[in-house]
Amino acid sequence: MMLLFRLVLILAMLWPFSLQASEFIEPNSELSAQEVVEIQLLGLQAAGMDRRAGIEQVWRFAHPDNRKMTGPITRFSRLFDLPAYAPLIGLQDYVINDRAVNQTQARFVVTIRARDGAAYGYIWTLRVLPAQALPDADKDNADQSRQGGFVWMTSAVSAPTAGGGS
Repeated sequence: MMLLFRLVLILAMLWPFSLQASEFIEPNSELSAQEVVEIQLLGLQAAGMDRRAGIEQVWRFAHPDNRKMTGPITRFSRLFDLPAYAPLIGLQDYVINDRAVNQTQARFVVTIRARDGAAYGYIWTLRVLPAQALPDADKDNADQSRQGGFVWMTSAVSAPTAGGGS
């Protein structure tokens, strides 16, 4: 299933037109915590070609508590101008080194290789959210089949460690 998401996201990001709201991958109760992290990482990778669309894909999986701290999306997108998060834009590749997942929380240790070839380690933290608690824009755009379930959303991404995850 993840291979399909990877192909769809990469093809969509390489397409010469901007993505429309209906073309983003939306929070969905069928997605695992790891799939959410990978969707966000692929969005950031594609942001090297279409920054706005890549960041918006990441934003769509930002937990409402995260959005309160970093949003609205115009402010959220400026985070990627900061030295801590700039390496994520257009990243070359990534490896998930470690994971801890339970029923309500997940933590992933990720190493990315930035555009300049340097390695950085980040910790992605996710929490579940009842699907009916999704922000209104996500409810409007997401598939109705996920109603009544829980969705994984990113509550935090750590500042990086040079050289990779730990």
